[in-house]
Amino acid sequence: KWLAALGLVAIALAFTLPYYVTIAQLGPIDHGATVSGYLGLLFVSAVYVSIGLFASSLTGNQIVAFLLSLLIAVFLHLLFGQMAAILPDALANVAGFLDLQGHFQTMSRGVIDAASVLYVITLTAVGLLAATISLKSRSWS
Repeated sequence: KWLAALGLVAIALAFTLPYYVTIAQLGPIDHGATVSGYLGLLFVSAVYVSIGLFASSLTGNQIVAFLLSLLIAVFLHLLFGQMAAILPDALANVAGFLDLQGHFQTMSRGVIDAASVLYVITLTAVGLLAATISLKSRSWS
């Protein structure tokens, strides 16, 4: 399911490539930043899809799964950055690192940082592992 959903996201992103080609023909464009932006979108989408898969593994109700995945995604994307602004320095560094939006912004500027790639891969793996554990525990009960 995760790979199929991520493939659907990749297809949706592929439909935006004609805009990139058109803009590139009209004037100079930073190809590295654009390619890393697309890669960042795929990485963040992989995280969101794994979160959605985990949320849907917890409940049979689609609305509850949507709301739970939305809550987790908002927490990862927005709240860690806001928390970093008000926490003491040591905790602010941790909250800043956990901020998904910050990692995506770094990638969208053209910087593929190993820490950002490791972060999104780890979050994706945690989401998929949590979904697997949730589904396996459901089969035992």
